[in-house]
Amino acid sequence: MKLHAPQTACALALCLTAVGSTAFADDIACGTPYAIQSGDSLSAIANNAYGPGGDFQIIYSANAAAIGPNPGVIRVGTTLNIPCLDDEVVASTADTAAITQIETTESLPAPTNDMIRVVAGSNWAPFVHEDQAQGGMLTEIVNVALDTAEGNPEYRIDFINDWGAHLTPLISDHRYDFSLAWFQPNCDIVERLGDGSKFRCNNLMWSETLFEQILGYYTVVGTAVPETHADLMGKTICRPAGYSMFMLEEHELVEPNVTIVRADTPQACFTGLADGTYDVVALATEASDGVIASEGLSEVVTYNEPLSQVLTLHAVISNTNPNAEAYLKTLDDSLIEMKTSGAWFEIVRRHLSEARAANQS
Repeated sequence: MKLHAPQTACALALCLTAVGSTAFADDIACGTPYAIQSGDSLSAIANNAYGPGGDFQIIYSANAAAIGPNPGVIRVGTTLNIPCLDDEVVASTADTAAITQIETTESLPAPTNDMIRVVAGSNWAPFVHEDQAQGGMLTEIVNVALDTAEGNPEYRIDFINDWGAHLTPLISDHRYDFSLAWFQPNCDIVERLGDGSKFRCNNLMWSETLFEQILGYYTVVGTAVPETHADLMGKTICRPAGYSMFMLEEHELVEPNVTIVRADTPQACFTGLADGTYDVVALATEASDGVIASEGLSEVVTYNEPLSQVLTLHAVISNTNPNAEAYLKTLDDSLIEMKTSGAWFEIVRRHLSEARAANQS
């Protein structure tokens, strides 16, 4: 990722790092502070700390306040905490009795004013997944937050695997209060966004950030290096089917400026990138790392760090819910306390470490 020193910015060619490449600094010991040096990149730091294909998402999660909202720009001299992925993890304190699985054919209970009701989807590991420990990272975060919230509110978390029904009718009709978990689009430029993003901007209120995910733009080694999102105009961009598009809409990477292909899977996007079918893949880095490794594309695919975007994931509640402000305060106050105490990061570290280990097995 591009570095800016107080007087001298590193050359772009030195800041771009192919997945699996070697950083300029010596091997970095996890568990110790590391001061960013000239020529470093976040992916290269991760590769030196964790080995090829190192997961820099966890480094960003541990240092988001120090790095700032643009992970494509890291500053010389900034001290980073490099977590150890194989350290003993803190056992979960989440009470799984609060989590239930609901078939979409079942009759749903009527809304209630004395219980905070949360609906979650599935099949999105490591974030929300009914078959995963604690229901996934974000489910566990919200579960612990509500369990430790001031006033000991009653709550329940139901998995209903019909994502399309979550926002409407389930939370718009107040049968549920919160839905997990949704990216927040840039509503300041709502006129550029698609209908789904406009609905979110106009109808939802957003919790404290549950997780900051890094979106990457990937190209093939040896092709022209894009320095800005404008350099992607005219390209064919693969984004897996069912994944949000607002991050591309923000940069006007929409038809007819580009050709968008919605491949069935992330694997299909990357194999198509490697064989020349697509010019660019837009996908979260923690998901991309696993696919690139499993497909043996580490020497073929380049992660273009200056184009990185941070996408924030939230619990959402309808802005017409009469309890919206009170419920948001209850959840947010507890989430902030979790982040202050370190409990939030322990949950994140455990789930990301387990996901990385699964990808490498």
